[in-house]
Amino acid sequence: MEQCEIVEAGLNLARSGKLREAAIYFCKAIKTDPGRAELYQHLGELLIALDEWDNAQNCFGQVIALKPDAAEAYNYMGVVLRRKDHLEEAEECYRKAIELQPEYPEALYNMGNCLKLLEKYEEAEQAYLKALEWQPDLLRAQFSLGTLYLLLGEREKGWKLYDARLDWKEEFRMDIPIWQGESLIGRSILLFYEQGFGDMLHCFRYVPQIAAMAKAVTVWIQEPLARLLKEMEPPYRVCTSSRELDAAQFDFACSIFSLPAKLPSLEAEVPYLWAAQENKETWRKKLALASNGLFKVGVVWAGNPEHTNDENRSISFEEFRRMFTVQGILWVNLQVGEEQKYFQEASEPARLFDAAGELTDFAETAGVIANLDLVIAVDTAVAHLAGAMGKATWLLLPYHPEWRWELKREDCFWYPAMRLFRQTVRGDWSEVLLRVATALTEKVNLTERRE
Repeated sequence: MEQCEIVEAGLNLARSGKLREAAIYFCKAIKTDPGRAELYQHLGELLIALDEWDNAQNCFGQVIALKPDAAEAYNYMGVVLRRKDHLEEAEECYRKAIELQPEYPEALYNMGNCLKLLEKYEEAEQAYLKALEWQPDLLRAQFSLGTLYLLLGEREKGWKLYDARLDWKEEFRMDIPIWQGESLIGRSILLFYEQGFGDMLHCFRYVPQIAAMAKAVTVWIQEPLARLLKEMEPPYRVCTSSRELDAAQFDFACSIFSLPAKLPSLEAEVPYLWAAQENKETWRKKLALASNGLFKVGVVWAGNPEHTNDENRSISFEEFRRMFTVQGILWVNLQVGEEQKYFQEASEPARLFDAAGELTDFAETAGVIANLDLVIAVDTAVAHLAGAMGKATWLLLPYHPEWRWELKREDCFWYPAMRLFRQTVRGDWSEVLLRVATALTEKVNLTERRE
């Protein structure tokens, strides 16, 4: 096979999504002609998509060695270095790419993301704005600028830009006009989910406002959340499948997570979620038998392992359980999934209550939370549920928190009963857990004195 045929075969395989096979063809092409920079460029991009970061770095290093003025290679090298957590070096690569090609919106956008992680917030804002100056329809830059504003507490401005996410994710488009804030008097609207459980729990606060404005509201939500909503006897219909929907019934559709960008105020009543009375009573009896008067604390130490930031937001059980030395507490496990087994293996049954095996959905979890004195959790859906129920919640945050938790503050705009415990050193949970244990000891002692 001729060299040009090998390259063309590799390109065709890449276009069809067969990335591993495509990479093999480009390796063959490089072996035949190791002096062609564009071959390393193609291979490096494929290796990024395959999460082979070290090999990708070598490829872009070869491009730069062969073609020192290759702005695109510096941009991709920045992408690799940022992924490997070499942020200062990544910033240098992005700056070099922009120096070589000033009108390079993608590199400016990437540099903005890097500068945000480096806590250079004003420079990050300018990078995003410059990217949008060169390419106004670069919606990823709009979205990232929105998350920056939200992180900085500029909520109204942030939500407007955050809503750009729907235009660059095709799967969210529907054959119903998207609601842009028009009057809903006499009209029906479909509110649909498009992010994770925690995101939906966060923005349910705005659904009652829509229900008060429209003739009819249907909420299309994930199955594990459905019973929680239905048991509250809401003034809207709840469904979990597109098979239950007829587009002709709706005047508008809107993502639940777009509501903050469309409503005149971000204020909302809390609590706005609660447990059904029967479920609440069932768990009251179970916990009363187990607690023997102890202070009841629900715990979650790990999130969904598929989450892109899970390695930063989750805590190992061995480290988390050091808090269990605090006396006067019944520790109630709300952790589901693979991590649940570590709690089950713990050897202090008199002080540990494993509720997780019965948590079939969020309605069941709400029944437990309603009977607790406190919830301590990492950034997960359970923390959102507890906050939305108005339950006292202590949230443990990594050094670089998600945008909604903003910066430095210990209180939370979204959940008045929530207290934030932040890492002061990146990756160091031990200091956070020590502060939590100290605060918990004080809280339990104060509760005992009051009684």
